[in-house]
Amino acid sequence: MLHIKELNTTKQNTLLLKILGVVCYLTALLYLGEHFISSDLLTLIYSLLGGILFVFTLFYIRTLNRVIVLSLVIIGLICFYIENISYKEAVLGFGQNINLLTLFLLVPLIGTFMSTSGYLTALNEKVQVMEGAKGSHPYRNSFFLAATMGLLLNLGSMAIVKRISEESFTSYRNLKLTLTIMRGFAMCMFWSPYFVNVALILVLFDLSWLDIGAYGISLALVYLLVCWIMFKRIAFPDDPVIENNGLKDENTTSKSLVPFYLFCVVLISMSFIFEYVLDVNMTTIVSLLALILPMIWAIFTNIIKFYIQDVSFQVQTSFFRMRNELAVFISAGFIGLAITETNVGALVSHFLFQASYGSVYVLTLLIVLLSILLSFLGIHPVIIVIGIGSALSPAEFGVSPEYFAVVFLISWAMATQISPFSGQLLMAAQLMGKPTTTIVKHNYQFVIILTFLLSSVAYSFFVFGLI
Repeated sequence: MLHIKELNTTKQNTLLLKILGVVCYLTALLYLGEHFISSDLLTLIYSLLGGILFVFTLFYIRTLNRVIVLSLVIIGLICFYIENISYKEAVLGFGQNINLLTLFLLVPLIGTFMSTSGYLTALNEKVQVMEGAKGSHPYRNSFFLAATMGLLLNLGSMAIVKRISEESFTSYRNLKLTLTIMRGFAMCMFWSPYFVNVALILVLFDLSWLDIGAYGISLALVYLLVCWIMFKRIAFPDDPVIENNGLKDENTTSKSLVPFYLFCVVLISMSFIFEYVLDVNMTTIVSLLALILPMIWAIFTNIIKFYIQDVSFQVQTSFFRMRNELAVFISAGFIGLAITETNVGALVSHFLFQASYGSVYVLTLLIVLLSILLSFLGIHPVIIVIGIGSALSPAEFGVSPEYFAVVFLISWAMATQISPFSGQLLMAAQLMGKPTTTIVKHNYQFVIILTFLLSSVAYSFFVFGLI
């Protein structure tokens, strides 16, 4: 009898998680719908759904995360109460970051389509054939695969590139390869409009991608140079060479990658063209394209039935997979709105101005180092960027919003490269089969050098009047 009760409870829990997954996507669709039908009611509905999702995440996340996000919401409620903000306006706080969640939920549909269509399999086969013909370059090729595939596939690209590497390269060191993939993936964080940090920063400072895109790409190139210089310093004490003798022959015929290239070119081109010609932010454009373009492409390539099946599974499992991101994004948006209703921003700005002695360069380092420290202690970069970014007034420091946007791009990228709680470190640790501390020990010098170098590059933009 007890076993039957446990089985029924498990089934109910599974059903609840599927329903919550559907609610996640419903919330995202309502947010997108608001751009076509301007309605305060729609805003209130998706904000309420955001609040409901937040409450349910509390039952599925770790205790530490639960304490952090609940603290944020409680602090936000206190701020709303002190400022005598109405309940309706407070509820809207739960919908403040739905734009980011929409991006986070819909962009993975691109990866789903690539998997369903066989593009990823074709890419895997092509890499194997190239390796057989041109010799093995595991670290260089895996770095650039992560840096390019990460653009569209986000965090999932790390696991995909690792799998392709394992099946394609004749010999490599597992730990060194995985760290190289992680560093390649991080290159996208400086400029990719498909990444949530770029979207958040654009929204936070009310900018378009074109306002900061060139600076982000410049930072990415400097980052690439440092990765190349420091590559020889990657050496783990227990990292034997793995020999792979079961690769395909170089004469093996692989599927054409032309459809894959065409899809990527169309997707990326449409993203930038629409942002240039339409008065819509990049976050919304990317989300809509991720929702619509794969569906259209699947129809014309006659795989719509299989694609819908894969999307259905992704929707139903989305809540549990993204429970931590849901909790963090929603609570960060809530307290972010609360902060804007108080004079906390003025106090934080004044404190940083005093601490930096009015120096823009010192201020830049303070922001980046503070972000790294807080992230290392387990506070999600979303909370850090919203908490600090929404409190700062660029005009008070004599800089432009674009400058602060660039500084926070650096902050996010550096924080996630060394925080044992960041998604990419956790993913890399899982792929390595090692604890996150192993990566932290081998990455801290890399992060220190980049922190000072990239901060100096950003400051040079300011000094020469480029930003």
